[in-house]
Amino acid sequence: MRADNVAIASIKMFPWRRTLHEWLTIDAPVLIYMAKAVIAALLALWISMKLNLPDPRTAIFTVFIVMQPQSGLVFSKSYYRVLGTIAGVGMSLVIMGMFAQDPVWFIALFALWIGLTTAAGFKYRNFQFYGFVLAGYTLCIVALPVIETPLEVFDIAVSRFSEVVVGIMSATVISDIIFPRRLLDSLIASEQERFHNVLSTLSDPQSVFAEFDETNPAVTRFSSGVVGLNAVRINSSFESGSDRRERQHYAHLNHEYMNLSTTFHSLKSIVATIKEGEKLEVLNALKRLYQPIESVLNTRSDAVLTSEDLHSILAELLEAKTNVQKRYEHERLVFDNQDEFTSAGYLIIRLLNELHIHCATYLSLLKHRSSGNASRELSRIVRFSTHTDNVLVALAALRGSGVLLLTMLFWIWTAWPYATLSITMAVVIGLLLGTLPSPLDGVKDFFKGSLIALIVAAVYDFYIIPAYTSDLLTLGLLLAPTLAFIGWMTTRPKLAIFSFGFVFMFMSQCALDPFYKIEPTKFLESSLAALIGILFGGLAYLLVNFWSCSLTQHRVAKILRRQIVRLCVGVLTVERSALESTGRDLVQQFSTQGRLNMRSSRLVFEWLLATLEIGRAVLTVRRSTQRLYAHYQHPQIAGALDSIKNYFEAPSHSLREALLIDLKETITVLRDAPRPSEPIQKKRFESLIVEFALIRTVLLHSTSFPLVKEESCR
Repeated sequence: MRADNVAIASIKMFPWRRTLHEWLTIDAPVLIYMAKAVIAALLALWISMKLNLPDPRTAIFTVFIVMQPQSGLVFSKSYYRVLGTIAGVGMSLVIMGMFAQDPVWFIALFALWIGLTTAAGFKYRNFQFYGFVLAGYTLCIVALPVIETPLEVFDIAVSRFSEVVVGIMSATVISDIIFPRRLLDSLIASEQERFHNVLSTLSDPQSVFAEFDETNPAVTRFSSGVVGLNAVRINSSFESGSDRRERQHYAHLNHEYMNLSTTFHSLKSIVATIKEGEKLEVLNALKRLYQPIESVLNTRSDAVLTSEDLHSILAELLEAKTNVQKRYEHERLVFDNQDEFTSAGYLIIRLLNELHIHCATYLSLLKHRSSGNASRELSRIVRFSTHTDNVLVALAALRGSGVLLLTMLFWIWTAWPYATLSITMAVVIGLLLGTLPSPLDGVKDFFKGSLIALIVAAVYDFYIIPAYTSDLLTLGLLLAPTLAFIGWMTTRPKLAIFSFGFVFMFMSQCALDPFYKIEPTKFLESSLAALIGILFGGLAYLLVNFWSCSLTQHRVAKILRRQIVRLCVGVLTVERSALESTGRDLVQQFSTQGRLNMRSSRLVFEWLLATLEIGRAVLTVRRSTQRLYAHYQHPQIAGALDSIKNYFEAPSHSLREALLIDLKETITVLRDAPRPSEPIQKKRFESLIVEFALIRTVLLHSTSFPLVKEESCR
């Protein structure tokens, strides 16, 4: 790794070499991707023509839908596109076979299917959502064109599936044989960057003890990438040569990073409270506790770490853990068991323990990648749990079914033959754009891309194709510049929806049939029908998309409080990894869907951290109490847990004050009570004191628990 850094440094010493390096790392991958997309699209066109498939445009469109920069993403999306196509085609055959002559049942089951696929697509993550989305609108593509001739549905179903498979095979083969880029390579690069950020952040005590605006920018990144890296890890499993053991390492690293992030931000929040109270003696004592962590990391945070470096860090962290624990026990006597010091000191020790575990797992990953022999046995499988609000799912289903019924009424009312295309386009918009942060803006970009595509398609249909193409070769050559332009647009995040609208409409209207046939009237009417369908899709988002910043905060606060209530009275099988991943996934989704501004997003993230900290503490208290001998299970413990449950069920000022009093009394009773003589029992008993003190300290922070602050949305 050091040799690579030296080589890069030497390149950057010379201007022309720096320019070449930037071109190779930034521009060249884009050009390679464009070339791969064009080659795959033309290959799909050639195969479709040779097989005499009725609609080669579907194969080309499939290429651009599944084509991604990394092979793992291509394989993953292709896999779910095949499953979605099979489900959509199968449902088309069922509905057409059973209810083609019964319009009421046909429309009802049609709407039910669209609602279910919309809801499922909203609920699932990664490319799983795309499989459900495709299953929804495939029904429109297969069933609606033959609604008056239902016996043709099987032919359309077979041709649709064949064209999709041709597109998928073309994209996957070209992606994997021409300059393939592995998703696992980008995953290890992202993990290296994140690990370096952890060490650089924790090596600087100012990241904990300074004001938020004065800290290193790395602090603001000490919570990001959790959901995204988990998605990359899942999609990497589709690559050839994917290593299950390596993916388990990444899952553990992601879980440990979440733990570190929660502990770090909880510590920083409590330190901020101590600084506000101007308790300088407590603050200085905490800085002395943190000093061993700084000593271990301050000389390594900017270096490229080898396995030998990590071995040394692990040994020093182990020694630091012993020193910090001794200092903590001594300082607790000095500060007479003050809750703030007890909580912050405990978090420093926990941070050190979690950092040691994280470094050990990272070292194990490096050894596994280099020699296949991991240095750390991963004894359990860590799963990333997700949570989707049922209200969001219900709204998505309502919007999907609603837009279908609305466009069906438009079809019945107008009796326009091309209205089926309006239905298809409206359903596509309703299914595919529903998970965007701003669906209405997405509809606008899609509409703009479609308009431009119609102009380009008209030029091809009425001028280029009839005048300049005589065979498949000339057609491919003339089509290549437009395909390259589409490929370029897909590499620009700001043009993602615009490019999707462009390719969708271009492939719908361009005359790429096995035998050239174009009718101006049909072109104009079908184009108008498609644009009307886009408008219907936008109308659905306008009518069934009443999320606001305030409503989002209410929903997030309610869900997070309900989670704490369940932890107080529910089963004790919940793992911290599930608690962390579920909370982060929930907040990520609401941040995307809920129109939160920067201020409210920060507030919601503080709620999440408080919920994770309190929830983890409640689980620890309950498990420690359950394992204590009966005569050490003081009734105040159950009373304090009951007060926590009551407060988060229906928060009020009076219940909050009562909760703080109950927690204080419980802590006092436990501190004055005799300790068990057995070391394990004693450790469990003392953990109760620390966890209750931590809960009380977190609750004393006025903005850290999930109560709605309306002014944050202004």
